[in-house]
Amino acid sequence: MLSRSLPRTRTAVRLGFTLIELLVVIAIIAILIGLLLPAVQKVREAASRMTCQNKLKQLGLALHNAHDALGAFPAGQVVVNLSGSCPAQSNPTNDARVPWTVAILPYMEQENLYRQFNLNGTFAINRQFITNAAAANQTAQVTPMPAFQCPSDPRMAGSPLASYLGVAGGGPATGCPCVAASTTNFFLWANGPLYVNSHVKLTDITDGTSNTYLIGESKYQVADLRRSDNAEKRGLWSGGVYLDKNWRYYAGLAAAVEPIDQPSGIPDYNGGDIRDNETIVGRTFGSLHPGGCNMLFADGSVHFMPTSTDVNIHRTLGTIADGLPVGGAP
Repeated sequence: MLSRSLPRTRTAVRLGFTLIELLVVIAIIAILIGLLLPAVQKVREAASRMTCQNKLKQLGLALHNAHDALGAFPAGQVVVNLSGSCPAQSNPTNDARVPWTVAILPYMEQENLYRQFNLNGTFAINRQFITNAAAANQTAQVTPMPAFQCPSDPRMAGSPLASYLGVAGGGPATGCPCVAASTTNFFLWANGPLYVNSHVKLTDITDGTSNTYLIGESKYQVADLRRSDNAEKRGLWSGGVYLDKNWRYYAGLAAAVEPIDQPSGIPDYNGGDIRDNETIVGRTFGSLHPGGCNMLFADGSVHFMPTSTDVNIHRTLGTIADGLPVGGAP
């Protein structure tokens, strides 16, 4: 008996993707990355901001330990041969001595670095005048110091720059009693906790330590060669002062004068901008954190001060004993 076999059906197996399917997958991956990247950046910035706050707290602890040991906060900047309350030095680049950033090194487990400095020798204000510094300081001053650097600022890593400035005082620019003769952009304040030859005790801060800035965050360092003449004005975390009557200028101190993140006369900096304007260093606080900057108060607390902070409140917080409520006179 003949048997009839049924024909077999052959199922074709297709391997791989079509071009359209591949493009769809790539588009989906791109969308997911686009959604994920801002979240990653926010997490990274949140971590950097927290690190920055912790660094400020450690600097505050070091300043308070120095206060306990010395009976007062160290001077914002020591200057020898000081001529009056508004200095006009005959040797404007040679009279600067220990800045607060170096004075607190023994109180932050940096004794070895501290011993590398010649404390009785000249400290350069910036790298333009580094050869004016004492021989030991020429090397020590350009040593990077991460404890003074905020990780949100891409210019900091591996550089001798600083993100944190001592608060010399505060008030409107027209109220400063010590203005440079050649330009009103340069001036010295002396109504805060850290100024030239200051010796401020906690008991001197009659406005209250919780109402007074001690250190402020700044992105306004001179971080690049000046474009106009290639002058080497880049800052140093251990920078001194320049005290000619025509050009009074410090690098490691600033006053609460301009609103936060709002430098006078130039657009605000972002991470990639060229930074070569020295006139705003001593008068503006701000950061690359979105929306404001961290400020260390004299009680050791750190607060994030938003860009929208009223300038009168900001200026009042820069002073130690103005006798006014926060924000100025009612």
